[in-house]
Amino acid sequence: MNAATNVSSTEPSRLQGEITSSSPINVNDGSRYQSFYLNLKAGELVRVRQTGALENAVLTLVDDRGQLVGGPSQGSLHLAPETTGKYRLGVSGGSDNGYGPFTLELDTITAQNGGDLQVDESVFGLLSRNQNANDYQLTVGEAGLYEINLGSSELDTVLKLSGGGLELENDDTAQSTDSQLVTQLQPGITYTVTATALDQPPEGTYDLQVGRKALPEGVELTNGGEISVGQTINGLADSGEKHYRINITERALLRVNMSSSDVDSYLKLQGPSVNAEDDDSGDNYDAQITALVQPGNYRISASTVNGAAGLFTLTSSVRAVSSRSDRVRPGEAVAGRLRGDQGSQVTLVISEPGFYQVDLVSSDFDAVLHMEGQGMDLEDDDGAGGTNSRIGRYLDAGSYRLTAKSYENGKTGDYVLSVEQTDEG
Repeated sequence: MNAATNVSSTEPSRLQGEITSSSPINVNDGSRYQSFYLNLKAGELVRVRQTGALENAVLTLVDDRGQLVGGPSQGSLHLAPETTGKYRLGVSGGSDNGYGPFTLELDTITAQNGGDLQVDESVFGLLSRNQNANDYQLTVGEAGLYEINLGSSELDTVLKLSGGGLELENDDTAQSTDSQLVTQLQPGITYTVTATALDQPPEGTYDLQVGRKALPEGVELTNGGEISVGQTINGLADSGEKHYRINITERALLRVNMSSSDVDSYLKLQGPSVNAEDDDSGDNYDAQITALVQPGNYRISASTVNGAAGLFTLTSSVRAVSSRSDRVRPGEAVAGRLRGDQGSQVTLVISEPGFYQVDLVSSDFDAVLHMEGQGMDLEDDDGAGGTNSRIGRYLDAGSYRLTAKSYENGKTGDYVLSVEQTDEG
């Protein structure tokens, strides 16, 4: 065993070694290991980072009595001894065939586990068994969109923000265990930013950073209030819902679409005889709701599936509904009423071959759409989101028989069949 290494608070230390077939064996899993003695000071935080050919190295720290002080952790480890003394740092292969040379970089750093956060400055913090959440205070000099990031190679982080009427929280973002919040902040308000983790115990280090986030050129945020049919607005989704009001002046087929390249959209529509919600009936992770609506006021609620934050676009459109219910053409929507288990039939007339989308929408029953004709025999239950149905296909010119049915026998109610030509199936 080598002499103990003094870990300096002014200069990083470097240790090198190699796991070979002649290295000592961990009896619990058959992996090989190598140990180093370290002289550590109480109150100083030392970060250990492993590099080299040895893959998935596991780091542990024990005291002079052999009791575990830190770890096991893969690739990196923080050392925060409560007493000054000699400790043993162990490096193990990730499995019983883990071999190779490695280098350990040890540097003493200062953890900030509370206090004020400054925009565009990074804070290094530590969570421990005795302190599993750290609170920081944040004030901003001007109103705007801000991004807060909490990252760690040791923890499954959780980030929280409160103040000024906000109560936001995020666990995972961008398919990682790091956390991110994007929100509008106002000057003159003291916000509390909380760094914690899902780990039990939540023991590890993290980086916390606040930065200003610029909006795309020409984009203005509308995070609630009255909107008009046909209007396109941009909003900021987060862990809460953004509520909008829309007024409908006549019986019609209303379509609301929430699209985003940042988040998995989640949409609700509530109003007279309508209570619908959708996750991904639009393209990719976009949300879309199509509903038969009566004159009145409706509430649109926009949020995200997992509470992640990001920009979204909200659009709406209405299509007049024809009272003639026995025949429909592309570009038309016809209203009908389901009265029996045999369903209601409507003739679809296609004059020009191409890709078409047929939707069956009802707030009274779980819609099932059946299409026959020109050698086709197709059926769909929930393809249009919620309990609505959709069939999208390339159709030759000719006539097709559409049957509107309910998934549950004995159900009756109003429905709308709409047909539109699309770019592709």
